[in-house]
Amino acid sequence: MRAHFEKVTPGSASLLAFERVDFEFPFYWHYHPEYELTLIVDSQGQRLVGDGIGDYGPGDLVLLGSNLPHSYRSGPVKMAEQKCHRAVVIQFREDCLGTEFFRIPEMEPVMHLLHRSACGLSFSHTAAGRVAGGKVIEFLSSSPAQRIVQLLEILVILAEEPNPVTLSTDRVRPICRIEDQQRIEAVCAHLSEHFDEEVDYVRLADKLHMDQASLCRFFKRATGRTMTAYVNELRVGAAAQLLTTTDLSVLDIGFQVGFGNYSNFNRQFKRIKGFGPRTLRQQFRSHAEPEFALPPELDADPIPSRMRA
Repeated sequence: MRAHFEKVTPGSASLLAFERVDFEFPFYWHYHPEYELTLIVDSQGQRLVGDGIGDYGPGDLVLLGSNLPHSYRSGPVKMAEQKCHRAVVIQFREDCLGTEFFRIPEMEPVMHLLHRSACGLSFSHTAAGRVAGGKVIEFLSSSPAQRIVQLLEILVILAEEPNPVTLSTDRVRPICRIEDQQRIEAVCAHLSEHFDEEVDYVRLADKLHMDQASLCRFFKRATGRTMTAYVNELRVGAAAQLLTTTDLSVLDIGFQVGFGNYSNFNRQFKRIKGFGPRTLRQQFRSHAEPEFALPPELDADPIPSRMRA
């Protein structure tokens, strides 16, 4: 999994805001010096931030710090339905309003927020997140001057939220050596594609011209987790999607995502999610949330694009 450096080019503007629309959000592990605020409008899948993997859905609002590796990975939608995955993304640098602006006393809470975002912060299902999400939507129809004001309003709102969820530890940093980036990309691409199968770690190590012990140490250093833990997180994430979007039995889902027996599936699911797969399905069916509301100007079928965030 190569953490690609992404050069954000906002042109003459101090910040960049765009709507990301596609039939699928493909896996793309990358980082950039800009802070990034992403609101999921209509999509469902897994969010990978640093060494953290979590599920996302409509209304998911996340603030990512500078140079924090991340990716969103959705499931594909049926082309016949003509339905796209949609998100609004805002990217900005700390000096977008001047090198010292966020360091003045009045901006101390916002500066603290930006420091905490180094590990990624989720504001989903919080009062602050709902209010800020509405303002993120307004970005797309605002003038450049209005966007400056709205960005400050959003950051102030988020800075006042007492309980955002931290998405990663501080153990993961971008890998700068090209050869190391290529190795990580190869390993994680292989695991992401074959997580539902029995992984042959010896064969994978041979493919990369490494011994298994060296590969395991390298992966742990680069991602903050073991390969086994990474595969289990991918499997549990895929299982969570199947539990909430299909009527397959829990047992069948466990086998389908790669677990060899139900007890291990149940144990790993509880370890990662904090509760069992049957509990997730029951809670989802009993307390299914309504779709994230779109304003009229966004409630249309846009032309798909491959804009990456």
